[in-house]
Parts: sequence; C-alpha cells; structure tokens
Amino acid sequence: MEESLKYYLDNTIVSKAAIESRLTHPITNLRYPTRMVYVLLKKYAADFFKEGSEPRFVSLAGLRGVGKTTLLWQTANHIHFNYTKYVYFFNVNTLKNLGIGLHQALEEFQKVILKKRFNELTEPIALLFDEVHDDDNWSKTLKILYDEARSAFILCTGSSALLLNQTADLARRMRIEKIYPFKFIEFVAAKTYMENKGRMVYPEKGLSSKLKEYLFYSEDAENAFNKISLLSSSVHSYFNKIGDIKTLQLKELWQGYISYQNIPNFLFFKNKNTINDSILDLFKRVILEDIPKLNPNYSDHTKIEKLILRLAGSDEINPEKLAGIIGVKQQDINDLIDILAKAELLNVLSPYGGLDSKILKNKKAFFMSPSLRRALLSTLYGQDLPDQFRSKLLEDIVVMYLRRILIDGVISFTTGQDSVNPDFVIETREIPLLLEVGTGKTRTNQIKESKIKYRYGILVSNGFSEPALNNNCIQLPLSWFLLL
Repeated sequence: MEESLKYYLDNTIVSKAAIESRLTHPITNLRYPTRMVYVLLKKYAADFFKEGSEPRFVSLAGLRGVGKTTLLWQTANHIHFNYTKYVYFFNVNTLKNLGIGLHQALEEFQKVILKKRFNELTEPIALLFDEVHDDDNWSKTLKILYDEARSAFILCTGSSALLLNQTADLARRMRIEKIYPFKFIEFVAAKTYMENKGRMVYPEKGLSSKLKEYLFYSEDAENAFNKISLLSSSVHSYFNKIGDIKTLQLKELWQGYISYQNIPNFLFFKNKNTINDSILDLFKRVILEDIPKLNPNYSDHTKIEKLILRLAGSDEINPEKLAGIIGVKQQDINDLIDILAKAELLNVLSPYGGLDSKILKNKKAFFMSPSLRRALLSTLYGQDLPDQFRSKLLEDIVVMYLRRILIDGVISFTTGQDSVNPDFVIETREIPLLLEVGTGKTRTNQIKESKIKYRYGILVSNGFSEPALNNNCIQLPLSWFLLL
C-alpha cells in the first residue's frame, strides 16, 4: 500500500481535537453556529444509533458555500460525543488529488483500520464523505458500501442534487437533504451569536410555520389578515430582541442579508467587493468543475458565462433569442438552463396555465441566491445597482423562500404582454393566490387588475412596516415575509 494512502487512512478517525479545529473560529474562539437542518440530522443519527432506523444514508446537496461541510462536522461531533467514538471522515477531493479512488481507499480502510470487512462489523460506526462527487465511481462505490456496511451511518456532501441522485438504485437507498442559503432568521441567529458572545436570537417557536399557514392556506383575505395580525406581538418581540443588540440595525441586517450574506460562507466577510469577487469565483468553479461532470458536452465556459450574465439582466428564458445572442442551438439553451438549475445556481419557474402553457411558453430563471445576481451585475454596474435590478434581488429571495416552503408545481409566474399581472401565482386550495413583489411598492393595481381568478392577493414590499388589508389584498412588509 502507498505510504500516502496509509497516512490518509490513519487520519480518517475523528478526534476531539479535529472537531474543535473544524468547528471553532480561530480568532473569536466561538463555535460556528448550527443551522435549522442540523436538528433533522441529529434526529436521523439518534434514530439509527438508538433503534437502527432508516435513513442511515443521508446526503447533503446544495450550492457551493451553503455550509454542507460544516454541517457534516457538526453531525460528526454530535455522534462522537453521544453514540460512538468510531466516526471516520473522508475528504474525497484529497483522495482524488492523491490519485486514489474511493473504492480502493475503502478496501484498504477495511484491512488497515477496521481489520475486518464491513459486513463483519458488530458495533455501529459513522462514515462521513465530503465532496463525494469528486470520485468518478462514487455512486457505485457507496451503493456497495450501503449494502455491505449495515451497521454504518453514512453521511456525505456534494455540490449538485443531480450528482447525488444519478442512479435509481442509489436514490432508493439514500435520503437527500437539500441545503439552501440562509433563511433570514438563521442569518440573524448567526449574526447575534457573533455580536452577543455566543447567544443566538430566535423568534418565538412556531412563528414561521404559523405565518406560512395563515398566509398561503387561508380561505380568504380577511381570514388570513386576522390570523396574521395575531402574530404581531411575537414579530415585534423578535425585532425588539434584535434591536437590543446595539451593534445591529434591523434594516441594515435585511439589506445585508439579501445582497451579500445569505450564503453562510460569507458570514465572516466584511468587505462587499471581496464577497462579490468570491461569488464570481464560485461561478467559475461551478462552470469549470461541476457542469462538465453533469454534461461533458458543455465545456465551453465562455458561452455558459455569457448565458448566466444575460439571465442576471433579464430573467425570462427565450431560447430562440438567447441562442442567437450566445451562438448556440436552441436545444443547447434549454439543456444549459436545466444544468444550471441542477447545479443549484438557478430556480426555474414555469408560466401559469395548463400543461400546454407550461411546455410551450418561455420559462423564467431566478437565482438560487440574490447575492449571485448582484455579483454578476456588479461587473456591469458596480455596487450601486439601478432600481429595476434591486427589485430582481427581492424576486430571487422570494422565490428562494417559496421553493423551500412550498411543494414543486405550486408556484408559477404570470406572463402576457396584453394584460396586467402580478409576479407569481401560488396554487393552494381550489382558487390560487396572486403574489406581487416590489421595492417601496404600496399600490396593488397589478393584483386587482389581473384577469386571473384569484382567492386573494399578497403584496410583499419594504414600502410599509405593518401588515394591512387593502380590499382583497394583504400588504405584507418584507421584514415579515423574511420570517417564513
């Protein structure tokens, strides 16, 4: 066996020192704050180690920088101190750089470290794999591992939902948890943790789920508004707790969150230009490293970059027009949009209407994080974006929220040059809702004048500070929407 592989395997065992190093900020000495999905990961681990329950193979998929590796180490820490000391961590990217395949590494791991085959284990263990997609045969290897290592809890990360779900056999065995950018309340918890000597500020338990239920599933506008109004004291109590921290201002918090720090990796960045540069580097890594793995036919990064920049300025996807501008076939545009969505860069919505509308009409692309769009546009406009692009950032954050709290197929966008329509249709109950987003917007004309039959409308805007009922429309402050 190669000396480099032996050294690597000797260091796979997770130690207390390794956990402290990975989970503690080197300057502030504060532990990195946990995210809401961590509660779910702890439950999966508890269910397996206490009762042998499934799922015992969990994958974290999401955009680069959303904190998947940190979640992996936080879960390793929980398992190490509560269930078993036999926790092993594999950085698959390091194996790749050593020229060693994951299958070979796991074969030697059984011989050298476990000194028995996986199927001979009688004690539970945990196996963690970071950047698993960096191994070309990872899916076949982990399928075999799952079948043989029945006493192992397996947790892995990858940059793309497609890479983590590319075989039907593996999909049946693996539970995929999609990791999104920060919710606002997660961002605030992290910021207050840093500013408040380790104490996180959270809203009252259940506030988000109640707001979601009242806003999207009520029978009519009056019923929805009355229920939302009951949450006022809880909302203001939360805002006041934030205000008690003298170094934080609520308005500055949500502005910074939307524009720059909704991606956890940039939480400790102070300089806006540095964040933009880092995001542009993130784009390059996705385009140069992830997309060729998704589809080797799309290796011309200049055309992909041109398409992404075009989408940042105008989100409607017109394959014919874009194909002419970028110099590719129309089908290539459709394929690239699909790949960019699976690479976690875009949220793509279909137009509202029947099946024919969804298939034949142009779609719209929103960025997975508004910070992605801002970084791209900053290359053309600098830091001070024109007003029409600021409203695009709000649309991105609204779609990001809707996609994570509502099931696929419920959300669509409205289209039509000849009629006035709001931004989105949300198909809950028998008659849908209409939702409009705006910067400083206070008028509800686009909802009221729509030809679409709707239950009630919702206007999300930073143009007001309290919810209001205007005819058949709920005017919801942006700061309230961000609590979902």
